Amino acid sequence: MTGARPAPGGACARSEIRRPARKPVTLWRVLEPSQAESALAPQVVVGVPADPDLLGASEAAVAVQAGLRQAYADQRTLAVVLSSDPRGATAPGDLLPSGAGNEPPVVLAASNSPAGALPALVELANNLGAPACALLAPMPRPAEAGWLRALLDPVLSGGFDLVAPAYARGRFDGVLVTGIVYPLTRSLFGYRLRQPIGSEIVVSARLGEVLLRDDAWRNATPGGGDLWAITLAIAGDGRIAQVYLGPRPRRRAQPSDVSSALAQVLATVFREMEQLAHRWMRVRGSQPVATFGEERPPDEPAPPPEPGPLVSAFALGWQDLRRLWSEVLPPQTLLALQRIPREPAEAFRMPDWLWARIVYDFAVGWRVKAMDREQLLRSLTPLYLGWVAGFVNEVAPLTPPEAEARVEQLCAVFEAEKPYIISRWRWPDRFSP
Repeated sequence: MTGARPAPGGACARSEIRRPARKPVTLWRVLEPSQAESALAPQVVVGVPADPDLLGASEAAVAVQAGLRQAYADQRTLAVVLSSDPRGATAPGDLLPSGAGNEPPVVLAASNSPAGALPALVELANNLGAPACALLAPMPRPAEAGWLRALLDPVLSGGFDLVAPAYARGRFDGVLVTGIVYPLTRSLFGYRLRQPIGSEIVVSARLGEVLLRDDAWRNATPGGGDLWAITLAIAGDGRIAQVYLGPRPRRRAQPSDVSSALAQVLATVFREMEQLAHRWMRVRGSQPVATFGEERPPDEPAPPPEPGPLVSAFALGWQDLRRLWSEVLPPQTLLALQRIPREPAEAFRMPDWLWARIVYDFAVGWRVKAMDREQLLRSLTPLYLGWVAGFVNEVAPLTPPEAEARVEQLCAVFEAEKPYIISRWRWPDRFSP
């Protein structure tokens, strides 16, 4: 293990467990009575969402099952496909831990997205009595199964309740997480989980029980199921770890609509802020989470984006949306934005304190419904692109370790500005623009 020491705190509380009525998980395989006992006791259940297509998910599940057999040869394991389309589950066969033939079982989920698939996976693992379950994206994996053990063992044998895989990123990959999600969730909940939102997660049986008792989590918005699981693990004093798995086998497609991505992700984060305010208001500073593996930068770093178009988008937003921003941003923040030089684009910078307060102000605006929430979050886009421009200008000449150190500086400022969001959250009318 490298990096941080395990965070303090025990596993999720397991006081009296009362199981509420649950939506049934539909298995589109039939268990023979003679095989039921062995099939209902897998060591781990791995689910692959049928996103973007069922065929690709099925192929990925077959490969994962082969890796599970290699990694846990003396234990029962199960890999399934999670799909919202029952037509993909009509073939006959048996639901066996080791698989029957080459076609994986299919489990009916709320949707093909990771967020829609995760509740079905957790419920399936809970019903089967599995100590752990893992949601994995359908993408190529290494032939050697060591990555599976690295990902699953912290839960299966290390006593952790939640493990988030982390892939090596270029300096300009995942800037939405780098610039907002990571520093915000870190300052709120006090844990330095580098990639707190993604499409993959490992959950213990203990945490699974906590999640299944949360009806709101079961109906989480698309893209938010895994982040919700992480925040619930934190709220329940669960033990959290992250595992570096090297470069991502397949680069995630960048969203074509930045405004939609912002609105979707921030709606989830801000909803967590609202529901768990009683906890994050008591948190000061942050602590590392247990970290396994070593972070390695990609072999071929992507070139930095041009700052000119980003600065132009910021300037256009200032021209068109300044009046709307005045509904959520205090006058001193607007004045600071006005004073940022636009030219030359290569010299554009947005101060960390200003960016942290803007994110906090938008969280408060979302909470008090200063305007239509979708409109509010989308209006953040030019400000976000302005921050990206400044980040690109600062990080472009840096090495990957130096760039990560710069991100740590940003996070430290978010933590230093936390009294600001606490005051605004408690007394929004006092800080009304």
